[in-house]
Amino acid sequence: MGKRSHHQWLFSRLPQRRPFSAATWFWLLLLFAIITLLTVYHSVQQSAADGLKREAYSQLARLRSQLESALDRHAYLPELLAANREVQDFLQTSPADPTKLAHLNQYLEQANTIAGTADIYLMRADGLTITASNWNKPFTFIGKNFAFRPYFQQAIQGKTSRYYALGTTSGERGYYFAAPVHTTQGTVLGVVAVKVGVETLESGLAQRNMDFIVTDPDGIVFMSNPERWRYHALQALPADKLAQLRDSRRYADTVITPLPDLSIQPNLLEQQVNEDDTPYLVLHNDMMDAAGWHLYLLVDRGSVSRTALLAVLFAAILLTLSSLLIYLLWKNQRQRREYEQHIREELEAKVEKRTRELRYTQEELVQAAKMAALGQLSAGINHELNNPLTAIRAYADNAAQFLDIGKPEIARNNLTEIVALTERMATITRQLKTFSRKSTGQMETCDLHRALDSALSIVQPKLAQTRVQLEQLRADHTRYVQADLVWLEQILVNLLSNAVEAVQEQDEQHIWITLQQADGQVCVSVRDNGAGISEQALPRVFEAFFTTKTVGKGLGLGLSISYRLAKDMHGHLAVRNAREGGAIFTLSLQQAADGGQQ
Repeated sequence: MGKRSHHQWLFSRLPQRRPFSAATWFWLLLLFAIITLLTVYHSVQQSAADGLKREAYSQLARLRSQLESALDRHAYLPELLAANREVQDFLQTSPADPTKLAHLNQYLEQANTIAGTADIYLMRADGLTITASNWNKPFTFIGKNFAFRPYFQQAIQGKTSRYYALGTTSGERGYYFAAPVHTTQGTVLGVVAVKVGVETLESGLAQRNMDFIVTDPDGIVFMSNPERWRYHALQALPADKLAQLRDSRRYADTVITPLPDLSIQPNLLEQQVNEDDTPYLVLHNDMMDAAGWHLYLLVDRGSVSRTALLAVLFAAILLTLSSLLIYLLWKNQRQRREYEQHIREELEAKVEKRTRELRYTQEELVQAAKMAALGQLSAGINHELNNPLTAIRAYADNAAQFLDIGKPEIARNNLTEIVALTERMATITRQLKTFSRKSTGQMETCDLHRALDSALSIVQPKLAQTRVQLEQLRADHTRYVQADLVWLEQILVNLLSNAVEAVQEQDEQHIWITLQQADGQVCVSVRDNGAGISEQALPRVFEAFFTTKTVGKGLGLGLSISYRLAKDMHGHLAVRNAREGGAIFTLSLQQAADGGQQ
């Protein structure tokens, strides 16, 4: 098993992390939705409960203030009437004057109308009512004795009093204020009582979405909204208390029973109770100034659950819409990625195909340029081959004649010359074959000096036909570079050929080849003393099909291809004009670290 196969086997034995399935994602999303909805329900419920409690306490304070204000509005009236001189004189006059009695009845009737109370009446010291604001009504209090009422008993003792009771005459609920009528010596002559209708107070205390209960000191409900709670006790009363209530006739003949289906603990500041299916938050407040009343506010707690459920429903709708939107976005994103992947794969395939075609075209173009360079050198090469062939024929003819006349030694010398000439021709053809072959573009360590010698050998036939003086400056540390040998020779042949052509019009023809090393690179400079390159043509020297030669002398591909080959070898080909005249082409290549591989 090879190293690669062994690694693949080890990798296959490791536990692989698989992506979540659609069912797993569904359950994860469902769990997230449940947790989110429970969190929303709990948060909204807590917030709604806190808000409801704050509103309830505010309503309780407002309710107590309204009730106390309504009661206190009439608290002054019995004392004011008791201080009236006419009332005091009437109680001291016996027998009663009918004229004064009628006048006093009308006075009390007028006071009752102005004050907005239910009834105002005057009682003697024995509790008998002698004048009243309802003197002309069928249920008039005149002639009725209220000595059994606690408010009369307290007032006859010289105290102002307050009391709630169910009217024994009218059968209506009332709140009573009583004050004693004194002589100037302080003797109590009678009692003035003012009755305030509870129905009027109760209707003014109605609260939106909230119910209330007002109990007396015994825990008996005498004011409430709704009506079904009236005349019930918060808790069962003992027998002696029920007997006392019957004796005082506070609730007339009404039988007092505990509240059905509503268990409220007296005097608790805050509690939660239920009536059938309705949950209540109950808040309590004492009203000691109102003869020991207790005020209870009942708030429907069902609104808290309803608010929380509405929030959960709204959150569920948002989650559903959000999930649907996320799913659509995810689906659209996935389709877009798949489409982009498909387009990318097609584009990569097209790019790869086009790259192969371009690479093939480039190779063919490089080969064509190489052949074109050989074509330009063909005249010199033909001359180099024709001269040895002519000499070989002459030596061969002479050798035959020397053999005929019996001079074998001279014939042998001729044959030796023929061998040398054929070797020279073989060297030329071998160099041409090497130069004309195609390259794979493989980067390797190359001997730059050897490549330069090969290029000079190829250009030599052309040099032999000119008066060019060639000078070279080489150093040992410039020998090895990273390049493709075939491409390197092709660039050097192009540069040398162009330099030879550039000096053809000069009287003295010079070409300088310099090899230098700098910053990890080896630079090959080919300089000529020709006319140089114009400023307009200098930026376009390496453009394809650009040439300054006359028509038929070149296609303008040699330098363009050389520039591209230098770039493919991670090098650079540059051009500039020399200050002394002529052009300098410089090829820069990466220096090889070790030339021993060559």
